[in-house]
Amino acid sequence: MVVIIYSIKTVAEKYDVTYDTLRYYEKIGLLQDIKRNSQGQREYSDANLNSLNKIIHLRSLGASIADCQQINELLGDSDITADDYEQGLKLLDKLEDNLNKRIATIEQQKQFLAEKKHRFTKERDILRQNKMNGEGIKL
Repeated sequence: MVVIIYSIKTVAEKYDVTYDTLRYYEKIGLLQDIKRNSQGQREYSDANLNSLNKIIHLRSLGASIADCQQINELLGDSDITADDYEQGLKLLDKLEDNLNKRIATIEQQKQFLAEKKHRFTKERDILRQNKMNGEGIKL
């Protein structure tokens, strides 16, 4: 089995995060088991990237750092209980509700934008038509 090792630079670029973010996630225990080479530089494994990918997705869904830590704690043990999954599901439901609210807001913004574009197009076309007809806009 070939083990691929990634530098902090590669990981930061791949996930569009800063070095400080990666170091912070490691410091607070969200990213665990980050190995160091002989020069003390971080070396990320595929398992580390899988953990980071989960964190990035949770954060983009609106999860707080505490939410991410809670999920790690709930599902990180080998003795996961039905109650752990229940708590995890409640957290995921909360994230889904927040996401649905954000989607609704974006849909409203899209509607507003479409209405503005329609109005601008209409006004532009009127101005062009007036210009073609030799009529100017009288102020």
